[in-house]
Amino acid sequence: MNPVFSSEIEYKTPITLLQALNERKNYEHRFIVPDEKFDYFEKEIKKDKELASMPVKKYVAKGSSAVVFETPDGNILKLTEGSHFPLKRPIEEFDVPIYKMGKVGGVRYYIEEKLYQHGLSDGFVLEIMDIIKSKGYKPSDLDSFDVHQIGISKDGHLYLLDPECAKYKNIFSALWHKTKNLFRHL
Repeated sequence: MNPVFSSEIEYKTPITLLQALNERKNYEHRFIVPDEKFDYFEKEIKKDKELASMPVKKYVAKGSSAVVFETPDGNILKLTEGSHFPLKRPIEEFDVPIYKMGKVGGVRYYIEEKLYQHGLSDGFVLEIMDIIKSKGYKPSDLDSFDVHQIGISKDGHLYLLDPECAKYKNIFSALWHKTKNLFRHL
């Protein structure tokens, strides 16, 4: 997720996801060029009472197709438009660990491990790019200086934050990968 606007806001006490979306939407309509994404997420999230009432303690960032919050238990809640993984590629070992995922209307949500980015340098980006390549994908929208696209877990494991940065090399490799996995499960 490329941060388009990344001004973290920590709430004094946790609020519901629906309240956080509404607060952020109102803020942007008042001070920034309005982003229809918040209207859309708010409309869709209302359809699931459990998700709408999920507590969040911090607004983290928004990207071109995602909005990110932090939950009181220290995990990340990411809302996206459409599939989070290019061409529905599988979750790989270089992707940030996902604890729970689901779909409400056209919105997908992911509860992920919170990663840390302080102290990361270009060398770490090159390392994750090598891992992506070794798994048969191509790094996309990921240059050696894009430390904002990676993070490190509490246990020191390096992960890619944005699944869009690892894509199939071409449509044929996507078909091959899906066919190979289909036969593996028969």
